[in-house]
Amino acid sequence: MTFIEFLCIKIISMKILTLVFGLLISSVGFAQGASVQGSVLDGDFNKEPLAFANVKVKGLDINAETSLDGAFELNLLEGKYTLVIDFIGYAPIEIEEVVVSSTDVILNPVVLSTLKRTYDLASNSDDQ
Repeated sequence: MTFIEFLCIKIISMKILTLVFGLLISSVGFAQGASVQGSVLDGDFNKEPLAFANVKVKGLDINAETSLDGAFELNLLEGKYTLVIDFIGYAPIEIEEVVVSSTDVILNPVVLSTLKRTYDLASNSDDQ
C-alpha cells in the first residue's frame, strides 16, 4: 500500500465518520416536544402572582421557577408527566397526567394556599 492509497482511505473514512456523526446529531433535533406554560397564584392574598415558586417534573431532574408575574414554562418531550408546584410555607400541589404532544400546553392558573398550623396552647409537650 502506497502513501497515496493510505491517505485516500483515511480521507474516505473521515468523511464517513463525519456523515454518521452529523446524522446522529440531526436526529436529536427531530425529537418532538412542546412547552408547558402556566402561572402560580397566591390563594391567601387576593390571588396575586406568586414569584419564585418551584415547578418540578416528578421523577425527573427538570424544574422551573416562576417569574415575577408568577409565570413558568417547561420544555418537555411528548409524554405524560406529573408536575409538583411548591413554595416555602405553602401546601404543595401535584398536577397529574399532564399530556405533552407536539402542541404547546397552557395550564389553568394554579392557586397555592398557606399551610395552617394549629397549636394546642393547653399542652405542655413540645412534640407538635
